[in-house]
Amino acid sequence: MSDLTSGISAIGQVKVTRRRSARPERIWIGGVELARNDVIAQEQGGVTERTINRGDKDGAPFMYIGGVKYRPVVEYHEFMLGLIQRRNQPPPKRRGHR
Repeated sequence: MSDLTSGISAIGQVKVTRRRSARPERIWIGGVELARNDVIAQEQGGVTERTINRGDKDGAPFMYIGGVKYRPVVEYHEFMLGLIQRRNQPPPKRRGHR
């Protein structure tokens, strides 16, 4: 009887590991190049993914494909360019107020 239970438990414990590194680094959908989140982080001078993810709350473009976060390369670079700050700029004028 122990032979039967050991055979059943071995079948039920098949584990499939899906690693992010097994996914493609870059994919193209509709002519748009998407790069994995960790690849984008490495391209930005070796910063961590956590640093890259901080931009998500500000509207950084991303999408999940199969549980892995990808970013559109061109749109993400445009987002980063929009974050450039300039000092000593006059505030925008408010219309209709004194």
